[in-house]
Amino acid sequence: MAGAVFLAGFSAMFLFAGYEFIRSPAESIFIEQFGAGSKPYAIACVPFMMAAMIYGYGRLLSSVGAKKAMAVSMLGSAAFFVVAWALLGHAGRWLAFLLLVFKESYVVIISEQYWSFINSVLKDEEGKVFNGPVAGLGALGSLTGGWLLGRYAVGYGTEVFVLLSALLILPAVWLFWAGYGKAGEPKPSAEEAGGRKGHLHLGILKENRTVLFIAFIIFAAQVVATALDFRFTQLVQDNMPLKDARTAYLGNFWMQVNIFSFSMQFLATPLLLRYIPRRGILTAIPAVHIVTCALLLLYPSLWLGATAFLLFKGMDYSIFRASKETLYIPFSYDTRYRAKQVADAFTYRFAKGLTATWVSGLQALGTIAPSFYPALGAIFSGAWLAMSFPLTADRKKPAAV
Repeated sequence: MAGAVFLAGFSAMFLFAGYEFIRSPAESIFIEQFGAGSKPYAIACVPFMMAAMIYGYGRLLSSVGAKKAMAVSMLGSAAFFVVAWALLGHAGRWLAFLLLVFKESYVVIISEQYWSFINSVLKDEEGKVFNGPVAGLGALGSLTGGWLLGRYAVGYGTEVFVLLSALLILPAVWLFWAGYGKAGEPKPSAEEAGGRKGHLHLGILKENRTVLFIAFIIFAAQVVATALDFRFTQLVQDNMPLKDARTAYLGNFWMQVNIFSFSMQFLATPLLLRYIPRRGILTAIPAVHIVTCALLLLYPSLWLGATAFLLFKGMDYSIFRASKETLYIPFSYDTRYRAKQVADAFTYRFAKGLTATWVSGLQALGTIAPSFYPALGAIFSGAWLAMSFPLTADRKKPAAV
């Protein structure tokens, strides 16, 4: 099974390189059209797109299975970026808005499909060994994409990277398809086949306390991420007024995030997962964010804002993700493929969208002090820390089907 998992990892390398080609350009194009202060309005729309896309994925999963659902969702995303690239400069401001909302949505849904596959073919102890290096291949793609964007955005322009992001999805689909072919497509039980318990099987969130607490923690973590993101975006706008220079800075920033993440995944994560209890790992991460949010509150600067956001994203992509995913391995097909999309992907963006809606409402009432964001991050980091204890409590887990 290791070969199939590494094929998925190499697929993720291309996907996340392409994501770097769309992440910063979409942000920079949006800032040029609307300004950083309007970003909360766009993020508030993300849960609606996520809900539609996840439900559509659930229907695909029921009708054609995981392998073909993966191909459709990835190729559909590539097609969207090709059309967006062709229309940029012609379609008006609404396309910049839609591009930002779509790039926030597609990558989370596809990312969870990788982990659904990996969690279906690995055993718990194998996951502790392979999760870090496999995720590291995705970080290598992100690192490479960020480096190329930072180096060439000014020379070639921001918009061309929207097309390149679509092209890189094509080898990602081929490699992931090969991984499914090598391992065999995971199949649901007779009770879960064809979406008999629902295309999303939301009842699992009520039945399985581990998955429920994962959803709660993802929610709290993404409030922290959104607060740090908005503060970082403000600081970037204040210090980087030119579009292409801003794109290059963001590309370099995400390259640094992925250097950190890549180093963690290949060097630290396998050792930490093997020798440190999950509770120790999953409680230490929010404790770090409490400290960085407090420092940003006391000493606001672009450097410190970038550092706090970098630490969040770097650990989120590496040790937090790798340790959290091992919790899913013992569970059923519907838990890994359906409920996971809701608990992880939808909650991931729902928290961001709800926070953005709240911020948008406060902005409508008056100006929000810059200190609001790190304070919000510190509060929800504390809630995250508190919920990490029941998440990691010993409980009987249902057998995989």
